[in-house]
Amino acid sequence: MAKQEIRTRVEVNAINEYQLITVGDLERFRIGLLEEIKMIVSGPKTQAQKKWIKTSEVRRVFDISLSKLHALRASRQLAYMRIGGVIYYDIADIEKMFDKFKTPVK
Repeated sequence: MAKQEIRTRVEVNAINEYQLITVGDLERFRIGLLEEIKMIVSGPKTQAQKKWIKTSEVRRVFDISLSKLHALRASRQLAYMRIGGVIYYDIADIEKMFDKFKTPVK
């Protein structure tokens, strides 16, 4: 690409103090920005949603102590799976437990 072409593109794209931005320009920018955000949010997931989470993740997400989590396991209110020394919880089971203990709205 020639130096003249590069200089011309830079001059065209440069913003200076004499340029005017109209309400229409801002509206087109807003619409374009919203469309890009929608694509990002609704686009394909790059990482599959986890089905099983570890004890540390459950404690961090729900802000509960290790003893409370142990009590939920011991009372059979929350199902779990142990592989080696690591305990895993099914996210669906956690959601079921929350639904079971949810206070109904009157």
